[in-house]
Amino acid sequence: MTSEPMDRPDSRRTMWLGVGLLALITIAGAFVQRQAGANAAAAAALIYGSGVVAMAWLTSRVTPYPRWAWFASAGVMVLALLVAAARLPGHAAMKEWTSVAWMLPWVYLTMMMAPARASGWCSPRSAWAGPLLVGMSAVYSSILLVAAWISR
Repeated sequence: MTSEPMDRPDSRRTMWLGVGLLALITIAGAFVQRQAGANAAAAAALIYGSGVVAMAWLTSRVTPYPRWAWFASAGVMVLALLVAAARLPGHAAMKEWTSVAWMLPWVYLTMMMAPARASGWCSPRSAWAGPLLVGMSAVYSSILLVAAWISR
């Protein structure tokens, strides 16, 4: 089992742009969380959902994973944020799920920077890479929803 760094010329630039984007997403989300008004849950879902899509788009150029799976996994995470906003709109519940929602765009930044396995069933080049990525995003998003639901 070996790993190999993906030699993409603009991966360092993408990393720093992603770090800046993650900072903006997190600050905007924290601001909305602090100002929790009547529509704060919808606003937070919009900010974090837009952040997930923006981070997936930014990192899609340098990831070794299939593009369709990269964006499908982003769609799964956005759907989880919309479910959280609709099902857990109360002030206390919203604070719970928004306190970890910043990790959804972060997933794309860390997966873009991590060395990819060169072979094996979880290699980005394997036939299972796309479905595994989408499944991982479903599990990861479910953790957000279940944790917020349990703590309400």
